[in-house]
Amino acid sequence: MLFLKSAPQDLPYSLRLTVQLVILYVFSGLVVLQSTLQPDDLYFGILLGLLIQFVFAYTVLAALNQNSRFLQTFSAMLGVGILFNFLSWPVFSMLADEAAPDSMKTTMSLLFLMLMSWEVLVKAHIFKHALEMKMFGSLALSFSLFFISITLSQLLLPAAAGS
Repeated sequence: MLFLKSAPQDLPYSLRLTVQLVILYVFSGLVVLQSTLQPDDLYFGILLGLLIQFVFAYTVLAALNQNSRFLQTFSAMLGVGILFNFLSWPVFSMLADEAAPDSMKTTMSLLFLMLMSWEVLVKAHIFKHALEMKMFGSLALSFSLFFISITLSQLLLPAAAGS
């Protein structure tokens, strides 16, 4: 899915797989975000991200009468989230390093922006197939998910917004 070649329907319809992916998603979040969030906010931040994706995917699929595609869509979103968490790990580590030169931090910030853009595109691809819609509409959904996640994170985790 990272290269926009497969779709959510290529995943098995499996509650067990979804639960395993939830566990991996939480683990990947713990590993990656430990350098950027305070310990008190770490678990809340990960669970918030998980809840936002769950509610958003369920609401959009239900609104468009595609409830039967929820497990595969949510599994695809989790799998992609896990991979992007691990891809961004070195970037977060470098950005959190006080001793890193500013030029390196600038490069890492640009790389992080590219990773975020790629993730938005991949999630749009997931929505496109799950909802059988054009890419423009699925990009609007993916950007909506992104902005909702950022906004709620900044509102509920003000320490993360200030660092």
